[in-house]
Amino acid sequence: MYHKRIHVLAICFLLLALVLTGCGGAATNAQNGNAIHTGMLDPQKKYTVNFWEAFATGANKTTLANLTGQYMHVHPDVMVDLQAFDSYDTLQTKLRAAIAAGNPPALAQVYEEWATQFQQAHALTSLQPFISGKNGLSQSDLADFYPAMLQDGQIGGTQYMLPFNKSDIALYYNVDILQKYGLQPPKTFQEFTADVTKVTNSSQWGLSYTPDVDLWSILYKSLGGGDFVAPDGLSVAFANGKSQQAATQAFGMLAPYVKLGAIHVTTGYNWQNDFASQKSAFAIATIASYPFLASSIGNHFQFAEAPMPAGPAGQFTVLYGTNLAIFAGANQDAQTAAWDYLKFLTSTQANATFVQGTGYMPVRRSTFNSSALQRYYSKAPARKVGPQQLGSAFVASTVPAWDQCRNIISTSFTGTLSGQSTENNALNKVVQQCNFALAQG
Repeated sequence: MYHKRIHVLAICFLLLALVLTGCGGAATNAQNGNAIHTGMLDPQKKYTVNFWEAFATGANKTTLANLTGQYMHVHPDVMVDLQAFDSYDTLQTKLRAAIAAGNPPALAQVYEEWATQFQQAHALTSLQPFISGKNGLSQSDLADFYPAMLQDGQIGGTQYMLPFNKSDIALYYNVDILQKYGLQPPKTFQEFTADVTKVTNSSQWGLSYTPDVDLWSILYKSLGGGDFVAPDGLSVAFANGKSQQAATQAFGMLAPYVKLGAIHVTTGYNWQNDFASQKSAFAIATIASYPFLASSIGNHFQFAEAPMPAGPAGQFTVLYGTNLAIFAGANQDAQTAAWDYLKFLTSTQANATFVQGTGYMPVRRSTFNSSALQRYYSKAPARKVGPQQLGSAFVASTVPAWDQCRNIISTSFTGTLSGQSTENNALNKVVQQCNFALAQG
């Protein structure tokens, strides 16, 4: 499922948080407390962990609730209070307000851009003391996490997060339709655009798709684009040279197929309805969409996942989903219990249960290789696509202002696909508006 990230007023937020810190707020106390953290629970104490998350409905909500129940059954002195918000937009807004008020939860789901902003405001607790503490993680534990995911949780080389509900973008396809046309899942974008044209008819589109920055980013990388943001974080890195050419092509590459009627542009989650009702042969979404599609499709037809097609520069996909972070404003006992619970959620057994219940990727190699997950994959081999793409997965940027650029690019990409703008005009607009946003910090 796509998770839209809202515009961040970084300067206002940082000023509020820094005022709190300057007034002797919880951030300083937590930093001092970190020096004596071991992460061990005291059997003589009662603990409460406020966990703010965005699993408000469906299989995600049920799976997290069941895992949390298992944890509290083994740890009766720990109460984990799940506070589910209706969207990541709402979660981010609530976190910003709680941090500014000096009353954040102990634990929350966070995206990378949020975490960078929170860390700059001294609102996050480094996980390093917990990792190296008595209730920590061994070197073999750390090596068991997929490197890309572990690195995704670092800010300036320090571990501030551990991976949680991670996914990447994949290509969904209707197996029955492709077999009818004698097609195999396309391995390149050249094959993909040919296939969406072949399977299009008066009652069926090749692809039904809601435009967003992530597909543009994949196209940009596969066409030879480099970084997204300059090293100083104050401007985009695709305004000139080879990257500019790739960025321009990425805006315009699929527009001709929209005009032909082979690609149907939708809004929201209408693409899911089109794919489930066999009005489209392909869909592009995160692997976390699988349970939602499976629920709608049932036994009506076969569908599967394939890696994202490759371009001239190779095959790429976007690493998606949130990490878990502990907040500096929580008291030391809450942080200690939050770490123990976080450690449980990212353990091999709990992670295997989570993957099967939600469709997200395993965060550990041992989870992927576990007997439970191998049985799961044997019934649905295409579910292996997500973790198998990890070597080509990327996060565009962790600069806080990139949130604004994501929205700017999505809007411009939609405009070029719908024929309202040329690819050159789209790029010029994105460069100008993103540079302004990035320059504000």
